[in-house]
Amino acid sequence: MIRITIIVSFVIVLGLVVSAIQVPTVDQAKVNEAIEQTISQINVTPEYRNTLEKAVFTTVKTLEKNQRKRLRFLVSAYLVIWLVFMLYLLRLGKQQQTLDQRISQLEEETPVESEESV
Repeated sequence: MIRITIIVSFVIVLGLVVSAIQVPTVDQAKVNEAIEQTISQINVTPEYRNTLEKAVFTTVKTLEKNQRKRLRFLVSAYLVIWLVFMLYLLRLGKQQQTLDQRISQLEEETPVESEESV
């Protein structure tokens, strides 16, 4: 039963890892639209417009890169926690098995009292 739990939880954690690795990216069309809306609201020279576009795209790339890094740390933490929890479950299972064997051994050693003593 414990092994099935470990396998199922591993599949779930693996699914989380795969989904977390796929960082959503900002749609370039939406960035361009936002830039156009901002530029339309203020008077901008062509040189300033190019500088503004470069700054926005550089900022978006930096934010996406940092998001990937944070997600890697998050996934790593989940994996470490999962590993520790599964090792704990395996240890509990082994202890349970040892206790069951000891109980069986004690039941065999202890004579069954008949109703004669009553």
